[in-house]
Amino acid sequence: MPRILSPRRRGHPPTGDAPNRRFPPLIIALLAQLLAAALVFGAAALLAAAAGVRFPLLAMLAAQGAVAALLGARFGLANWWIPLHIALPPAAAAATTLPVPAWVYLAFFLVLLLVFWNSARERVPLYLSNRLTWSALARLLPDRSGIAFLDVGSGLGGTLAHLARQRPRGRFAGIESAPLLFALSWLRLRILGPANVRLAYGDFWKQDLSPYDVVYCFLSPEPMPALYRKACAEMRPGSLFISNSFEVPGAPADEIVEVPDRRRTRLFVWRLH
Repeated sequence: MPRILSPRRRGHPPTGDAPNRRFPPLIIALLAQLLAAALVFGAAALLAAAAGVRFPLLAMLAAQGAVAALLGARFGLANWWIPLHIALPPAAAAATTLPVPAWVYLAFFLVLLLVFWNSARERVPLYLSNRLTWSALARLLPDRSGIAFLDVGSGLGGTLAHLARQRPRGRFAGIESAPLLFALSWLRLRILGPANVRLAYGDFWKQDLSPYDVVYCFLSPEPMPALYRKACAEMRPGSLFISNSFEVPGAPADEIVEVPDRRRTRLFVWRLH
């Protein structure tokens, strides 16, 4: 069961181990790879000079990927960067040695761009809510029929589908600006339902929040202050604004729900006045 924590005293900016706010995730990932390469290949060069020990290139590339994954996590990157870090050095080496057609690289780049569109534009990487978080959200929804819920950055639509099945009389909407994620979630919900879900493609900054009783987001530290101000300006008194994992500096949540999942997810809940 989720655990409700005491809200922090108002007026004190919250603290925590949120991802780095100064650089986009793509820049942090690149820096992690460069630093890992310097550490691994530098150490290999020292060992070769001092003791004549030489390592296979594939082993060093694998070590670079592992070190980059550790550094990326230390720098605050999300867990989904780990397999990308590990795979990147061997893949880059293979790309320079194997006769891969040029269009493959272009196609791979376009797929990454369509999935991680928001990482470059809004500093919002792809985060996916898990089932335990869905259940905790369902418990936070107002206990009345006909509620209106909006998922800002709805990803693959899993949160919307779960909540809509739990509350068939409610109206559930999502907005997503990453083209491939929107297409996949639209197709998924079109085929599997439920019927009380509506998806929109577009910029959530242009989305009117006033029709909704609950607005939920799982974004990054970067947009949270401005999105919180937008929610306060547009949402009706008594509405709920819920952020997965990311706080709003200077605006402590009215309620914090700790989800008993592996990453100890926290839902920050503001009751708007």
